[in-house]
Amino acid sequence: MSKQKNALTTPEWIVMDALWDREPQVLGEIIESIGARVDWSYTTYASYMKILADKGLVAFRTRGRMKFYYPAVSREECIESEGESILRKLGGNDAEKLMLCMMKKTGLSPEGQARVREIIDALCEKDGERA
Repeated sequence: MSKQKNALTTPEWIVMDALWDREPQVLGEIIESIGARVDWSYTTYASYMKILADKGLVAFRTRGRMKFYYPAVSREECIESEGESILRKLGGNDAEKLMLCMMKKTGLSPEGQARVREIIDALCEKDGERA
């Protein structure tokens, strides 16, 4: 699956988020899971499920007349794809500024801080090998 297929619009993220939290779900359960985050008609929900299925991001199993939807890609794959998309938009420039901005705006859990330290240490070791 190409990375571009994993690019999601904001409404698609909302739907996928509901599926990543619990799967499989029928359309009524997805609507309930999303709750008041959006004010869509039933047909809008159905349209998004078709769009996501056509993109290969959602799959379903049919039992009787019911479709049980589940994500066909992981949250991590989509986040990675979004990150790559943003970097392409920036032209590879300003990646450091973007990363610092995101960390300042969202903060980092102790686990996230440890992962960032590991990445920085690995980058430092790699740069040391090049020298």
